Amino acid sequence: MTNITTFKLKGWGDLPIDILMEIFKELNPIDRCTVARVAQSWQMAALHSSLWRTVDLQVLQSNFVRVDTGLRLPQALRTVVVCGQANVRCIIFHPSLHMNDEQLNLIARGCPRLNRLVLPCWERISNAAICNAIKKWRGLKSITVPDMASPLHTIQTIKRSCNSFTELKVMGSFHGEFASAISMYLRLKVLSLRCCTVSAASLMLICMCMKHLEVCNLSHSLVYLNEGWEVMPLKKWIDNILGELLLEQVEQNSSLRSFIYCRDYESCSACRRMMSGGMRLENEWRQDEVNSFDLDEDTNHDDGADVDAVAARDDRRKLS
Repeated sequence: MTNITTFKLKGWGDLPIDILMEIFKELNPIDRCTVARVAQSWQMAALHSSLWRTVDLQVLQSNFVRVDTGLRLPQALRTVVVCGQANVRCIIFHPSLHMNDEQLNLIARGCPRLNRLVLPCWERISNAAICNAIKKWRGLKSITVPDMASPLHTIQTIKRSCNSFTELKVMGSFHGEFASAISMYLRLKVLSLRCCTVSAASLMLICMCMKHLEVCNLSHSLVYLNEGWEVMPLKKWIDNILGELLLEQVEQNSSLRSFIYCRDYESCSACRRMMSGGMRLENEWRQDEVNSFDLDEDTNHDDGADVDAVAARDDRRKLS
């Protein structure tokens, strides 16, 4: 006969802490802090350090039917800093959240133990503010960012300040200056250029010079030979002579265990959207074939995530 433990509740404040924590795991950070006001036990559960290792702020996405995030973002960031109490390890921003220097500095000061940052949009943030924030995040291991027009100073700051930095995801475009900076200064193990427009020279530089790179994701990426030239799917470019040289470099790179790209771009819906110009960042930014970057599959990015695990799919080719 199964023993069943029962108890009577005198009020909402009598719910066991472990049950409250399981409930609060399903809430976004803003709602979690709101319900903490119900009772002291709720506050204890809502502020438990394990619930604040990953802060996902996609709830603040902005569009025509939602409240303007310009009004809510500062309050949300202050809430994260107060409730997280330096326990935040990963913070995820939606592409529609346009932070400024002051707001980034608030996160940098309030979350000094951050090791992962997902910041797909930073056109309102100065290069100086980005570098100052990075200097405070000595334990930073992974970052997701948009294209950098002048990446050298930022990459050099990561090199000097973040000894454990090994993962980079770039969104939008990836040009030669960016490739030169990361190949010269960073010892990356994982690089994702998913849904990027990439120069052929950048690809060759990555495969020839980044000797520590273990995983490279180029799913749905488009390649161009020179600035202003027509872009094409990576597989189409690989089928010519220059593309064959790229694959030779991939195979000769002993550290590169996984090189991922779409093999059948004509039947791949994401590749077709890229080629037609219909790819929307807000629909793709959370997805990735590399598990440690895939926010839809795993939003709990604790230390020790398996960065080498790659999702194999029928329309991708994986060299290992």
